[in-house]
Amino acid sequence: MSQSDNILEISGLTKDYRSDWTYRPTRVLDALDLEVQRGECFGLLGPNGAGKTTTFKLILGFLRPTAGRILFDGAPINEAAKERIGFLPEHPYFYEYLTVQETLALFAALYGIPRAERNGRIDAVIQRVGLEQKRRASVRSLSKGLMQRVGVAQAILNRPRLVVFDEPMSGLDPVGRRLMRELICDIRDQGASVIFSSHILPDVEAICDRVGFLTDGKLREVINLADVAGADHFELVVERINGTAWGDIEKLAGASITQADERHIIVLPDQSQVDVAIDLIRRDNGSIKSITPRFTSLEDRFLRHIGG
Repeated sequence: MSQSDNILEISGLTKDYRSDWTYRPTRVLDALDLEVQRGECFGLLGPNGAGKTTTFKLILGFLRPTAGRILFDGAPINEAAKERIGFLPEHPYFYEYLTVQETLALFAALYGIPRAERNGRIDAVIQRVGLEQKRRASVRSLSKGLMQRVGVAQAILNRPRLVVFDEPMSGLDPVGRRLMRELICDIRDQGASVIFSSHILPDVEAICDRVGFLTDGKLREVINLADVAGADHFELVVERINGTAWGDIEKLAGASITQADERHIIVLPDQSQVDVAIDLIRRDNGSIKSITPRFTSLEDRFLRHIGG
């Protein structure tokens, strides 16, 4: 049997919480179906309370699902599988009195990395995240951006196949965000899959291969950013169409024609129809004033799903 293209497969994942007072269930995640492919960066977008962190906690085994199934590398997640998953929470906590080196040594022990390999692993991740100058600095002395780098270092210390980041850009300045983007891309380029949430949509557009929109516990849409990089439609502004071409253009554009003074605004869905319209207009000696590609941004899609 051939290996699946997916490192993570989620089907029907549901989570209910019960009130301590009424014991009535509140559904925070509703029948989630989601796949993360090998070697891709997947962004999970949604407003606060959408269910993103709950999804991550279920993947990592911090919570038990009410219903549904999670497969990692084609099998249910067990303790052995968790050793191949890295995680950076939104607000990582480290013992402030430890140095960066000591912190990573602690995580290496928790991961069960053999003693003979620990120093080599620690040296490698410290260099990878750019903390060579802070190796012996105490955690309490680090800025937010440097703390996030320590978080990334511990998340990749076990050489994971999947890395989960919960709001990794939160609280970072533009320089810190850029460094975090570069680290995430580097992790993906080294062969690991990445799934993360963020409210900073330009960062998502810059590094993700696919994006899913989660609102009210339901996955509304998954898009491939490469497929939506082009224009969604084209807007032509033309004048002086009086001959037989007008009927052909009406058939081509349907109801997507409006008039403003002496000009007509024609909306067409793709480049091939634009080419046909141009030929018709020229045949009729019409005048093309402008051709404008229109794009639906990630922000527009996000706001459409949350009703903003």
